[in-house]
Amino acid sequence: MKKRSLIYIIIFFNILLLSACGMGSAVRKMSIQLETVKISDMTFDGFNAKIYLRVTNPNWFTVGVSDLNYHAYVSGQEVASGQVGQEISIPSGSAADVVLPVKVSYGSLGGKISRAFSGGKLNYRLAGSAVFHTWFASRTVPFDTKDRNVGSGQ
Repeated sequence: MKKRSLIYIIIFFNILLLSACGMGSAVRKMSIQLETVKISDMTFDGFNAKIYLRVTNPNWFTVGVSDLNYHAYVSGQEVASGQVGQEISIPSGSAADVVLPVKVSYGSLGGKISRAFSGGKLNYRLAGSAVFHTWFASRTVPFDTKDRNVGSGQ
């Protein structure tokens, strides 16, 4: 009886190991794109913003997204960071919007914001990682929007 239990345990752990190792090849690449940024609640100290990301699932099965960590940069300087811990389920072949709440102080921007208002360019970037999981495995995937420009010098 002990021998049979040991065999079942070995088979179980081999299945777990194979499913965890195989997720990269079994799961088609998820896409995370920056859709838009909406600024609200401007004060003398700073403003709140919502960053809208579009997460696309090209797979034939539902993929969950959790623990999305992000860092927002303006002209190479980090101005905000945070984490969204809510679970998002994305059905097969569809997309979902993820909203990242951001609070930015004018002090963290330095003089960069005045450059945008005076007709110059302002580079911004969003980078981070998200945990994607299926019924058989999970994986942390990094994302980076690279540098983008805002302002009249686009």
